[in-house]
Amino acid sequence: MFGVLLATGGGWFFWRALQSPYRGYSEDRKRVEVRKGMSTASILRQLQNAGVLRDEYVPLIYMKLLRGRDSVKAGVYEFREPMSPVAIVDKLVRGDVIFNSVTIREGLDRFAIAKIFAAEGYGSESDWKKATDDPELIRDLAPEASSLEGYLFPDTYKFDPGTPVATIVQTMVQNFRKNFTGEMAYITTGLGLHQTVTLASIVETEARLPQERPLVASVYLNRYRKRMLLGADPTVIYAMKLAGKWNGNIRKTDLQMESPYNTYRTPGLPPGPIANPGLASLRAATAPVASGYLYFVAKQDGSHAFSTNIDEHNRNVEKYQRQFYRDRRRAAAAAQP
Repeated sequence: MFGVLLATGGGWFFWRALQSPYRGYSEDRKRVEVRKGMSTASILRQLQNAGVLRDEYVPLIYMKLLRGRDSVKAGVYEFREPMSPVAIVDKLVRGDVIFNSVTIREGLDRFAIAKIFAAEGYGSESDWKKATDDPELIRDLAPEASSLEGYLFPDTYKFDPGTPVATIVQTMVQNFRKNFTGEMAYITTGLGLHQTVTLASIVETEARLPQERPLVASVYLNRYRKRMLLGADPTVIYAMKLAGKWNGNIRKTDLQMESPYNTYRTPGLPPGPIANPGLASLRAATAPVASGYLYFVAKQDGSHAFSTNIDEHNRNVEKYQRQFYRDRRRAAAAAQP
């Protein structure tokens, strides 16, 4: 009997706590950002620390017991008045945000960016293609550009739900101007801005380690100056995307496709960027290190082995690529029963 009373009383206090409004902040309004990937517990703890919730545990138990199938939407939330934990959970599940937070990482092309924003409810992929096909926003900086590829600056953006695609694109290009146009005075390569951004986009798609970006830039600049084919795989991938042929795989025959973006066939830099580089790659392309390197090959740890001649390069390919895969096949065969 006592246990029943205890359970009943505990349930009543729990339900009362869920329904009791609370406001623990002194400002007129409190804004809290919920980032994609945050756990429910972390979100509720953040709200408690901000004074929106009295206690993080009551709503956490409520969500686990009664709202297990619901998920919290990312974005920036605004609170102005006392709210109960139930009302706050409803607000989070509805995604009743004042700003959506969208992160665009370095090295994405405009087609990938379109997918991300379209998935967040900002226009369609066709809207994005139309908006980024037109280079008018950077005509004064890069009159030779044929699209806005390369000028959609990677960053975390916050927009009101329903913000037009054109407004978002303009904001991204303005962010490029804010971050990079001041660096133009430091271009040491003799390349123009559009060529520098193009080189930076290749560096961004090739270099995994930050310290290797200036080295990778030096390789392509050295090849460019010697009138060698750049031979960059990411440019072939971009050519295939433009042709509607990219399926996630690149084959040897693809290296021979006709395209001004295919640097295995067309000398010099591509006619424009193949992705949207971050500031580190833009700076690397602005002032690469001085080196005699003409080749590099990827190691298995994400770094690269650099070389100055084809014989050394072929040895590196044998060591870091072919031998690695031979050893892996042998290990797999030895593991077979």
